[in-house]
Amino acid sequence: MSTVYDPHDAPTRDPVAYLYRKALLQPPQVVPLSGGVSGETLLVEAAPARLVLKRALSRLLVAGDWTAKPERAMTEAAALELLHGLTPEYTPQLVHADREQHTIVMTAAPADWLPWKTVLLGEEPDPTHGTAATAEVLGTVLGTWQDRTWEAPQVAARFDDYEALDQLRLSPYHGAVAAAHPQVAERVVDLSAELRSRRDCLVHGDFSPKNVLVGPDGLMVIDFEVAHAGAAVFDLAFLQCHLALKAMHLPHRAPEFAAAAEHFLHAHRAVLTSGRRPPVERTGWHTACLLLARVDGLSPAGYLRPATAAAVRALALDLLRADDPAIEEVWAKIMESAC
Repeated sequence: MSTVYDPHDAPTRDPVAYLYRKALLQPPQVVPLSGGVSGETLLVEAAPARLVLKRALSRLLVAGDWTAKPERAMTEAAALELLHGLTPEYTPQLVHADREQHTIVMTAAPADWLPWKTVLLGEEPDPTHGTAATAEVLGTVLGTWQDRTWEAPQVAARFDDYEALDQLRLSPYHGAVAAAHPQVAERVVDLSAELRSRRDCLVHGDFSPKNVLVGPDGLMVIDFEVAHAGAAVFDLAFLQCHLALKAMHLPHRAPEFAAAAEHFLHAHRAVLTSGRRPPVERTGWHTACLLLARVDGLSPAGYLRPATAAAVRALALDLLRADDPAIEEVWAKIMESAC
């Protein structure tokens, strides 16, 4: 059966729109994605393509006055290119980057994959082989990134913009905590200075369960806009902090989260080449500082009940006032509080 040609509907200006009108091409399905505060994120599906479009915002979607330069989108693009080459099965592939629009496009995870955060909080059934198994894979992934970028001059040169680190982490986390708790301000400022000055390897900067998508046959780490050449201990402490928060929020599952933290650290250390291990003697302090930031910084953990937030605050302050605690000591105190 032939179609009658209409000269007034010729595909002269917009051939794609013409194909849509003639039902010869299906329009993409566009769905806003929630969960982040730093950008506009859309899932775009047009079979067989499944993509994520992300545009960085200059003012973050939080109650406080929190701004950051949108040019960080190009940092994320560079990190995606580098890390997808190292761990392609665990990292999205960059498809497009628009410097002027502060927008990037990347491949999306399978439709049935979930944010690991929702699984840890019990909001969704766990599709994986368990919390410890997922944490072990994450330890291997992070260890691979750190080992392959350790003291690499090209990484230090490409990821040398620390404005996003200051705007998205050090100011809203460490700066806010130091102002709120002068009794530990000197230590917090010292920890912040270490994060700003070290150049160990490429640092993700937001290595947390909300940025890990999990499914029955794999996982994907996302959200690299705070990536920088910096202190390897930061990503270690960041994940430890989030597991610790979950343990205090759900004390009946504290042993599960403690085991996951141990599996993560063991897998991470197993990957690193000798001489490429971050200074673990300050991991406890960095974890405590981040715990305090998640109750008294600009981005508090919204799922914590007031009594739990108070317990996190007390624990973090005790750790920051004490001699440098090993991460095992941090977890021992968390387990005590969960009993």
